[in-house]
Amino acid sequence: MFRLLRAMKLLLLPLVLLLTSGYLLTFTAQIPHQLQLFAQWSPVMVMSVMFFLSAFFNQSRLLFTSLIGVLVWAYLSLNLHNVSLNQLVMLFVSLNVLLVVFYRERGSFNRVGLIRLSIIIAQSLILVFLYNLKDKVFLGWIDWPSLMLFDGVIGLPSLAVLILCLSIMFFKLFKSGEMVDGYLLVTVAFSSYLLIVQPEQQIKLSLYCALNQLLLLIALFKHSLTMAYMDELTGLPGRRALNERMVQLGKNYTAAMLDIDFFKKFNDTYGHDVGDQVLRLVASRIGQVQGGTAYRYGGEEFCILFPHTDINKAFESLEKVRISVENSSLTLRSNQRSKDDKKGRSQRGQGGKGQSVSVTISGGVAVALTRECTLKSADKALYKAKDAGRNQICLA
Repeated sequence: MFRLLRAMKLLLLPLVLLLTSGYLLTFTAQIPHQLQLFAQWSPVMVMSVMFFLSAFFNQSRLLFTSLIGVLVWAYLSLNLHNVSLNQLVMLFVSLNVLLVVFYRERGSFNRVGLIRLSIIIAQSLILVFLYNLKDKVFLGWIDWPSLMLFDGVIGLPSLAVLILCLSIMFFKLFKSGEMVDGYLLVTVAFSSYLLIVQPEQQIKLSLYCALNQLLLLIALFKHSLTMAYMDELTGLPGRRALNERMVQLGKNYTAAMLDIDFFKKFNDTYGHDVGDQVLRLVASRIGQVQGGTAYRYGGEEFCILFPHTDINKAFESLEKVRISVENSSLTLRSNQRSKDDKKGRSQRGQGGKGQSVSVTISGGVAVALTRECTLKSADKALYKAKDAGRNQICLA
């Protein structure tokens, strides 16, 4: 249920932006004549911004989807007025964006990225070329059974592929919880809508496509901000987010510093890969703290802020977290299990489990006085807990 709500939440913002902006675009007749040329070429202008920013932030998936959106605009601008060809284009849009969703981020302007860009462009050129041939076999092949939808026509094969692709994309969003996946899903749905109900006015078509491009641009900025404020390994907010939150809270909070006991020794014994798994495990438990927000402070250290919470209530929540970590364990890969991932997965459930390991945490908690003083007080209380034998929470 939590994952479903998270997926719906990630879809909410792009949908609201799309619907609100779409309503405002119904008043395109009021656009001054001097700005109409700018509006007609707005999809290309937005994509140009996306072109440079995606290269800077190394976000090829958003660039590929932006290119697909611009190609849809270019195709509709040709006014070919062929419903069957529209359905074929929709099928290609759905499949291509679905592929983009599962691409590994490998950059845009290297060999792999340029090949992917070339394939997207080549498909568009081939479709236009085949249509211009007026070949009866080709035109007959795309003359699919269709039905009315949104005051337009959609071919049944295209509808089936679109529903399948949107379902797979939603499942991917449900599993990963990645914000970019949500924006890609909304983009392919909106591009398909434009192919079904093509706006009659060129300026309205351009503005709708530009709106689609702006959604991807927003996704790019939001993803970049997430990368800046979130810790990639644990999924918790990082040090920068912590500092900004403390400034916002002023002195009305309680802070805790937590540390994994003997983590260096654990890393030396089991290796850094297992250490990373333990960090993720501990972070998941700390992230469930009641009444507070967890941050990764650095290394094996975590910080929790409790807004408008007295030290005793914070202590109770921290005790629950400490017990949760103590009762959690991680099963290491068995020595008998194949190192090949595919073979290893096939051996699951066949016995021969590896060693089970666990860790404990120590912590200190202090009431806010000043930003630096609070964390220092919590840190002193943390060392007090370590000196007292670890696996406990101490008050400052």
